Amino acid sequence: MAKETFCEADKRRFEKFKNFGLPHTFKKFGVALVALSILFLFARKLFDIDVAITLKFILKRVVLVGLLIIAISKEKVEDEMIRTIRGQAFSMAFIAGVVYTLIQPLINYIVALFVEKDKEPLTDVGDFQVLWFLLTMYLLFFYMIKKRL
Repeated sequence: MAKETFCEADKRRFEKFKNFGLPHTFKKFGVALVALSILFLFARKLFDIDVAITLKFILKRVVLVGLLIIAISKEKVEDEMIRTIRGQAFSMAFIAGVVYTLIQPLINYIVALFVEKDKEPLTDVGDFQVLWFLLTMYLLFFYMIKKRL
């Protein structure tokens, strides 16, 4: 049996990575993670519960992990059409994320000028905000396109 060339092995690894996806059952786990984390974050704010900054940081990251699990979980029927929809949704979410990241600081600045009447320097969009927006937009676009077809 001939040894696999470096290019063939690299192509095989790339295909394996490209077709990676968690089983469909993980989608429920991701939804539960997101729901519980957001519920706890809202309850903390609603009932004025004092929580350590570390716990708030961890809960935000759990939301991101949950959204990622939902995004990379396979559908019940994973075919070429679903892969095409995934590609379209990822590209649309990426474009929306870039536009959001560029425009949001300007919107915050303009609102601060009218509301607070003093000039505040432009502030950058945080990592959590960008990642949350990208993953949420991906899921929104994916299910909208999937429902339309």
